[in-house]
Amino acid sequence: MSFPAGQSAASGRPAQLTVVETSRPSSDGGRRTRPGRVPGLEPFAVEGQRHDHVAIVQPRGELDVASVEMLRAALDGIEPARRLVLDLRGLSFMDSTGLHLLMALHQRAQRDGFQLTVVAPAAPLDRAIQLCGLDQVLPFAAPDDAVDSEPAKSASGPQDGS
Repeated sequence: MSFPAGQSAASGRPAQLTVVETSRPSSDGGRRTRPGRVPGLEPFAVEGQRHDHVAIVQPRGELDVASVEMLRAALDGIEPARRLVLDLRGLSFMDSTGLHLLMALHQRAQRDGFQLTVVAPAAPLDRAIQLCGLDQVLPFAAPDDAVDSEPAKSASGPQDGS
């Protein structure tokens, strides 16, 4: 069952989200309610740069169903390059929509003839990539090698340290 965006399932009226911050008591000893961002969560952002024929895209924050379109739009909007480096080290979370985007980008690289290099996120985020077997499919490179050298034909994948 689906409901129009921004509407409550129970009443059909516009939904309202209030974030309750429980970490700081108010001056009267109660708890304050503050609409807006959840404390401690980094907003999603995408940074891009270009070095000669290499485009570098660096998403930051949580890559999930709410933010995946922002990354997809950034990837679609970059000028054609011989090589695309997707640096995932700035991610704090990635769900299945992020994993699906990685696979779609890999297929796009093969279809459009550009070289894709992926810099894996830090642990424990790299675990999702390993569990799905994407570490065996995607062309991973160490951060220092991602821009300067050609990645190996076989994927090296994220390292689990074991």
